[in-house]
Amino acid sequence: MKFYLYPIIAIMLFSSCLKQSIPDAMLGSKNSGNKNATLSYKINGNDVNISVPGADYQNSYGYETLSCSKSRNYYSLGGVSNTGEIVFTFYTDSLTVGVYRRAFAYDDPFVAEYNGINGYIYAASDSITVNITSYDKGHISGNFAGVLTPVIIAGNPDNTYGTASSVLITNGSFKNVPVFY
Repeated sequence: MKFYLYPIIAIMLFSSCLKQSIPDAMLGSKNSGNKNATLSYKINGNDVNISVPGADYQNSYGYETLSCSKSRNYYSLGGVSNTGEIVFTFYTDSLTVGVYRRAFAYDDPFVAEYNGINGYIYAASDSITVNITSYDKGHISGNFAGVLTPVIIAGNPDNTYGTASSVLITNGSFKNVPVFY
């Protein structure tokens, strides 16, 4: 009986050494954390570039430099740079390759901040369009553009807005941004 037990234990022991860890298997590859995530765009002609090496290993508690995070019924793609931040909210329960557009709504969503000026979807002509062109092994890539209205004076509960649709976001692109669940 011992003769049969030893080979079974050895097979179980060695086969478990060949398996990927659960996080590596969920990411799809053992080296996926070495990906460089990037996001770049122009806001009123000013370049903004964000690059995060090994982006899978950022703090995943809502303080990432560049990531896409799932919350209840939406996803939030965001990037933070030394000149400001940008945030896109996708109201969907399953993020897929495709075009997501957010236009005028009564909730005046924040989208971007650049050098202290906040841009919101406030006017009827404001919108942001994000095109996810690739969703592979827990990472998204794509492009975006938008038109926003600046906040001149932030107030609670009401903001004072500047010239409608005067903040232009162009040439937006992102690559290998990790999706955190």
